Amino acid sequence: MYGISIFDKTKIQLDWAIIYYGINNDILSIDIAQEFACRKLEHDEQMVEEELELSWSSNERLDVLELLERILDIQGNVEESLKNAKDKIRIAIIIYLRETEKDIVKLLEQMDMIYADFGYPVDMEKFISYMPIDENYIPSQSTIKERRNYLISKLDNFINEQLEKYQLKE
Repeated sequence: MYGISIFDKTKIQLDWAIIYYGINNDILSIDIAQEFACRKLEHDEQMVEEELELSWSSNERLDVLELLERILDIQGNVEESLKNAKDKIRIAIIIYLRETEKDIVKLLEQMDMIYADFGYPVDMEKFISYMPIDENYIPSQSTIKERRNYLISKLDNFINEQLEKYQLKE
């Protein structure tokens, strides 16, 4: 499970929908809810009672999810927020792993797992090790290292597209 640091590193704006989706789907650690609530307190942001309650303690998963559901109901537009949350978590994880995992073999293995964990999104196919390669690339004329570098270049292209999509480029 991932913590709040993946969002700090990627500059993806964390919100309650992302936290709810992540905890509910066992992607994010339960502690993220309390950390996010505490950060809101530190920045003197206006908070509802449920957010304040999350800042005290959040050990029971079902209690945290119930509080998060109430927060999302108050905020409204729940379906759209949750749809975007799934994508933002996936992108944050991919960017975080790309920046932190130095072993290319392990990185590509992790991308394969993320691809499966998130329901085989079409936009990831170009850098998944077991998926068919672009027509212009002939794997039989490449070494294993060149093939890995090719997949990493596709991964980097994907990340750049997502940074533009979510306006995260500096």
